[in-house]
Amino acid sequence: MPDYSTQSARKGVEREEIEFDVLFVGAGPANLTALWRLLDLIESHNKMADKKLENLSIGLIEKGPAIGDHAFSGAVFDPSALVELCPDYMDRGFPSEGEVGREEVWLFTSDRNGIKSPLLPPFFRNHGCHIISLSRMTRWMAEQIEAREIPGVDIMLLPGFAGINVIWDGNRVIGVQTADKGVNADGTARNNFEPGNRIMAKVTVFGEGPKGRLAQEIDSVLGLQKDSINPQVFEMGVKEVWEIPVGQVQPGFVLHSAGWPLPDGESGGSFVYALGNDRLAIGYVVSLDTADPFVDAHQLLQKFKTHPRISEMLIGGKLLQYGGKAMPIGGWYSIPRLAFDGGMIVGDSAQMINPARLKGIHLGMKGGICTAETIMTALLSNDFSHASLQKYEDTFMASWAGEEIKSQRNFHRTIAHGITPVAGIRLGLSIITKGWLPCDPLKCLSDYEYTESTERYYGKKTLRATDLNAEIKYDGVMLIQKLDDLYTSGVMHDEHQPSHLKIIGSDEICADCWEKYGSPCTVFCPAQVYEMHANEKGLKLEIAYSNCLHCKTCEIKCPKQNVVWTPPEGGGGPQFNIG
Repeated sequence: MPDYSTQSARKGVEREEIEFDVLFVGAGPANLTALWRLLDLIESHNKMADKKLENLSIGLIEKGPAIGDHAFSGAVFDPSALVELCPDYMDRGFPSEGEVGREEVWLFTSDRNGIKSPLLPPFFRNHGCHIISLSRMTRWMAEQIEAREIPGVDIMLLPGFAGINVIWDGNRVIGVQTADKGVNADGTARNNFEPGNRIMAKVTVFGEGPKGRLAQEIDSVLGLQKDSINPQVFEMGVKEVWEIPVGQVQPGFVLHSAGWPLPDGESGGSFVYALGNDRLAIGYVVSLDTADPFVDAHQLLQKFKTHPRISEMLIGGKLLQYGGKAMPIGGWYSIPRLAFDGGMIVGDSAQMINPARLKGIHLGMKGGICTAETIMTALLSNDFSHASLQKYEDTFMASWAGEEIKSQRNFHRTIAHGITPVAGIRLGLSIITKGWLPCDPLKCLSDYEYTESTERYYGKKTLRATDLNAEIKYDGVMLIQKLDDLYTSGVMHDEHQPSHLKIIGSDEICADCWEKYGSPCTVFCPAQVYEMHANEKGLKLEIAYSNCLHCKTCEIKCPKQNVVWTPPEGGGGPQFNIG
């Protein structure tokens, strides 16, 4: 994989080398679970065994300024894996926003009408699940881990450190280099320059979230995805957290919908979750295999809020926070090889998702448990080869989590064109057959390959996004423009550093995209990072990278595959600290 970062290309920089026995990259729920479970196993082993594991060092790096800042999900959380990890989690102060009590599923047919399902589909039955803020949950998990004291084990959680390159010994992963800090846009060092570290480890666990940059580097070297039926595919989701009048929405309320405002033939839907303290998480998700070059999850969310069933919940409310991210949706047929010499991949980076339930946190956590058990065996045998670490993949695939993912292996492709009558019949059949459908497996392309030209989709060759009538009257109260929404995300980057969003081809490629597709990146980006401008030399794509929410949609959906997302220097990005 080409190095777009300018980091490793900086010659003559002396870098500190830090050694760990085990290194976790990313502080999502999968990696935090793996670290928690590994500590449990080490502590139990050392109490019982004559030959103890001593002088162990375990590290975790996280690109966000604090653990939880980049964890973005207002989620209905299945606690299955958490019960396995920590049966007394509620007694330990788990930050539940309340258990799901009342659920509604709607098919909205227009901006005024809809059909409420009289029966909940099996995959939307969430009674007993918790409504959570993933940001608060990951902070709680980190606090529980930091409070641990195990003789002979040194634990370091290091937020503000972004992994920029994998360190290799042949085809074996032996660590990660972190990003330099204090670098000018031209790559020269400033007075506050801090060189990145070479963090070495016997085994490294990559849990970077969807479209992880380091996981992609590993795939480019080892071909982790080559035996998968389908490529990794994604959805794009945006969410607002609102403070609403006391008692306006019942605690434990959950709503999901499909249909309007998505156009016919596209796949996506909504969620509304009642958080604690009279707060409401409201979001919209759209599949990134959309044919529409101008799909815009933020705009769909604003339209969605005008429906009477939704707007009545927001009356008198106040926007608190906004964010957006890409989410894996491929599941079983998109999962890469999970283990290799010196490392493993877990969580969203591994497409651990049940696309029917729109849930992956509990699956990634189960992956973390299987990871920890495999690492424990590897530590005892001092064997970190692919053959040793393969136990992780085998155990996960045979677990209840693997079975759950497999049972919905064709869901994403079944509803690729929305909830049509045919899709409904096929979904019913898949429930009976535990996922099997005629022509199983249903194959797909990468998301960007489905994008149609403006001429083909809209019938106008030179159509621009600004030509479309959005039919939204932004009032700054209930209907919020994108940049005003973005302001509440707390996003910050050092604006002196090189742009972490790389245009890998010429300006002519972007100009051609403008002519054929209308430059979709200027529309689908939830942070309005990209704008196309004309100058004396022609068209130029301007990139406001300091706005970036780290969603990675640009790299996924660019029809010319001309954008690459790389980690900025550690500590930058959004601060999701409310919902």
